[in-house]
Amino acid sequence: MKPNDLPPGFIKFWAAYPRKVGKGHAAKAWAKNGCEPIAEEIIKALKKYPFSDDPQFQPHASTWLNGWRWLDEQTDSVRGELDGW
Repeated sequence: MKPNDLPPGFIKFWAAYPRKVGKGHAAKAWAKNGCEPIAEEIIKALKKYPFSDDPQFQPHASTWLNGWRWLDEQTDSVRGELDGW
C-alpha cells in the first residue's frame, strides 16, 4: 500500500478519526485486519466511540484498529453511578 493508493474506506475512517498521528501505521493496520469490507461498520462505531477530549488519552488509530475497538461494548456511565460505583 502506498500513500496515493489508500482504500476509500480507510480515507473515510482517517477523516473521522480524532487523533491524526501515525497514518502509515494505521493504513497497515487497516489492511492487516481486513477492514475495507466492513468499513461502514467500523466508521459507524468510530463515530459513537467515547473518546477522551484530551488527545493524550486517545489511542493512535493503529492501536484502535489492531484492538478491534469497533467491537467494544459501550457501557452506560450513568449505570455505574446508580449502582454506587
